[in-house]
Amino acid sequence: MKDISYEILELMDRYGSDEKGLRQILEQDNRPEILMALTPIRENLVDWMEIGPEERVLQYGSDYGAVTGCLARKAGEVLVADTRPENLEVNKRRHKAHSNIRYQFGDLWELKEDGFDLACLIGPKTKEETLGIQKKTEGQNKRAEALAYCRQLIERAASLVKPGGRLAVVIPNSKALKIWAGGELDKQELSVTLSDLQSILGQLKGRSYFYYPLPDYKLPTAIYSDEYLPVKGELPNLFMEYEKPRYRLFSEEAVYDMICEGGGFGQFASAFFVIWEKEDEPGA
Repeated sequence: MKDISYEILELMDRYGSDEKGLRQILEQDNRPEILMALTPIRENLVDWMEIGPEERVLQYGSDYGAVTGCLARKAGEVLVADTRPENLEVNKRRHKAHSNIRYQFGDLWELKEDGFDLACLIGPKTKEETLGIQKKTEGQNKRAEALAYCRQLIERAASLVKPGGRLAVVIPNSKALKIWAGGELDKQELSVTLSDLQSILGQLKGRSYFYYPLPDYKLPTAIYSDEYLPVKGELPNLFMEYEKPRYRLFSEEAVYDMICEGGGFGQFASAFFVIWEKEDEPGA
């Protein structure tokens, strides 16, 4: 989905950037991209996480400040890094009441700090989208390049976490059931399969815990885990399409019930939310 930072800034000029102003924007503009940018529902994604008041948190990708406020209320300090200054500006206006948020323009490799208690990669963008590169790679080469960049991004973020700290990666599933049923991936976002993500994290020294936000990570109403997977008939309404209408090739509700019975839910979830815990240093 295209970046709409400038449009949001104009709306903030008109209605305000406080909670009342954001409510007015949502009431006046019913576009799905505005909903996903400004709705407080987005905070459900991280609100359940245990984050201590002394912890330092890195959020890479400003994402209009969708979860920044929730992180700031929990943590001692939040550093938001992004390659789009206009996206950072939206975040700054939205959360100007918080004194514990810092903003930095640039990508992960330009950061001079490390030792974070928690680093967050939520819906990371493709390399082309992040760096403004115009490139037309097709087929298997495109997938291989995207996967290589995803690996580099996760490894770099993991290197910025202190021993015993955590990395949270939230990323769409390129083989989600909704894709098989006629949906489309956001071409500006990275996406992976379950095996891709397991392979990347398996190369890091630490332990990974997999979660699954539903109906997706952009408007989550429930979050399952490998310890508690959905069973037949338990899933919330998964099939609202926020971005554009589409033809459904089969009943996703019925297929999901069969998948849940067969124990294969994780492979077809809409998105993955993985918390990776970095190993403590020897003797720590």
